[in-house]
Amino acid sequence: MSENLVHTVRARTIEMEYARIGSGPKPLIVIPGLSIKSVMKSAASLEGPFKIFKDNYTLYFFDRKKEAKPGYSLPEMADDQVTVLKALGLEKVDVYGVSQGGMIAQYMAIRHPEIVNKLVLGSSTSKAEPLQITTIQNWARLARAREATTLVNSFIDDCFSEKFAARYRRALLALYKEISDEELDRFAIFADACDYVDTYNDLGKIKCPVLVLGAGKDLVTTPEASVKLVEKLKAEGVPCESHMYEDCGHAVFDELPEYKNRIFEFLER
Repeated sequence: MSENLVHTVRARTIEMEYARIGSGPKPLIVIPGLSIKSVMKSAASLEGPFKIFKDNYTLYFFDRKKEAKPGYSLPEMADDQVTVLKALGLEKVDVYGVSQGGMIAQYMAIRHPEIVNKLVLGSSTSKAEPLQITTIQNWARLARAREATTLVNSFIDDCFSEKFAARYRRALLALYKEISDEELDRFAIFADACDYVDTYNDLGKIKCPVLVLGAGKDLVTTPEASVKLVEKLKAEGVPCESHMYEDCGHAVFDELPEYKNRIFEFLER
C-alpha cells in the first residue's frame, strides 16, 4: 500500500521521495524530523493520524533528498525543498515541520517567504540548546559506530514519553529492524546539521502566521527552545500562536491525536 502513495520528484540535481495523501484543494507540506529509517517505508501508516485533513488538503510528506553528502546544511535542505515544490507546481503552501523538519521550514519561510502561506513548528528550535547538541550528537556517534540497537533504544527513550515508550517499544523496535549501514550514514549526516540551526536573528523575515507547539518534557530540542521561538516571533511582530504540552515529550506530535486537531484549526482560520 505504501508503494502506491510514494512518488519521486526530480528537479535539477535533486531527487526526492514524497508521499501524497488526501484530495483537498489546499496543499499542506509536511516535513518530518530526523528518522533512522525513511518515513516513506511506512507511508500507509500516515493516513490514519492525518485523516482530519484529507478532505480539505492534499498532504505531501517529504523525505530528504537521496544524494546527501556530509556537510549538507539546513539552508540547503530548505532551498532544495522549495525547488522540488516548484517542480511539482506548488507555489503557495502551508508548511508543517516537526523537530528538524521545523528547522527546515523556518529557513523556507525566511529565505522564500513568497511560498509559505502558514507555518506550523512542532518541537523545534531556532538555535540549538546544549541538551539538543548532546542528545543528537550521541545519536550521530552511535550511528557512525554501527551501534544500531543502542541507537534505536536511545532514540525511543529521548523522543517519547516513558508511558508511550513502555507501551509501544516492541512495535517501535520492529519498525526500526534491519537498519542498513547506508541508512546509519544518512542519519548521521542529517543529525550533524541540527547543531548549526541558526534562524533566531532572522525570524522577523517570516511574513506568514505561525503556530508553535512545544513539549514541557522535551529531551531533544527542549521546551526552552519553543518558548524562545515564540518570544522572538512576537517581538518581531510576526503573527504567532502557541501551545505547550506540559506533560509530554519531544514526539508529542506522534502521541496525541489532539495535536493534529490544533493544527487543523489553526490552518482553517
